[in-house]
Amino acid sequence: MIIYGSQMYFKENVVKSMGVCEHCGRYSQQTSYQGRKFGHIYFIPLFPMAPRSQVLNECGSCNMGSHIPLEQLEPILEDIRDNFKTWIGHVQDGKNEVHLEGEPVNVGLLLHDLLENLYLLQEVDSAGSIVSVLKSQDMHSEAEMVSARWHELQGDLSRAIASYKTAHEHSPEEIRILYNIGRLQQMQGNNPQALLTYEKCLEMEPDSLRLRLDIAGIHESEKDFPKIVESYDKVYDLCPELVGDKGMKKVYKKACKKSGVQGKYL
Repeated sequence: MIIYGSQMYFKENVVKSMGVCEHCGRYSQQTSYQGRKFGHIYFIPLFPMAPRSQVLNECGSCNMGSHIPLEQLEPILEDIRDNFKTWIGHVQDGKNEVHLEGEPVNVGLLLHDLLENLYLLQEVDSAGSIVSVLKSQDMHSEAEMVSARWHELQGDLSRAIASYKTAHEHSPEEIRILYNIGRLQQMQGNNPQALLTYEKCLEMEPDSLRLRLDIAGIHESEKDFPKIVESYDKVYDLCPELVGDKGMKKVYKKACKKSGVQGKYL
């Protein structure tokens, strides 16, 4: 039997992280690196099939990830570096908000969101220096947000939740911090606590479609059919266009049948 196929070879700048795969939805170890795809026979690379590229978040479960040709990487890196330099400059000036398209955005959330790319592309090897700069300006909520994201990337969900909770104590009005607590609780399999957290988020943002979908997802995983119907009715109330989604409709109809509840959109 001849074994042939293709895969990435000659990997460099390898970085390991933990995360939810955007392709298969599983939480697992992910790998980022630079490499090149080769055709192989008996796993011996023989001929290149694509240019050398930067791979981001290659999933340990499904082996899918994002591929960026190296010639396209430098402009992306420059944009990341420029944003980081600008936002850290705001922090050093004592400003905890940045105006994007005329809207004020918390600089801690911006750095929180940027941290993954900084780490995967080897622009930083820890969050310590960023946290120190934030704390030097008494931006403790922002520092905890960045710490939480770092712990999450390292796979320490308990420490990440603890940091998000501390950030929430400093900034109880920031819904994204509270949402992240619920998201990680759900990833840990603590669905009852995640539901309570999402309900608190709904008190702040009652028309959030994302929250309604997350709540529906929890009820689906628990096979709580009456709650699935209730959740889907609220999702459809917010976004009637989703009534036409075949996958959702199948789940909805099954939940109505199993629960004996007549859904509003059946």
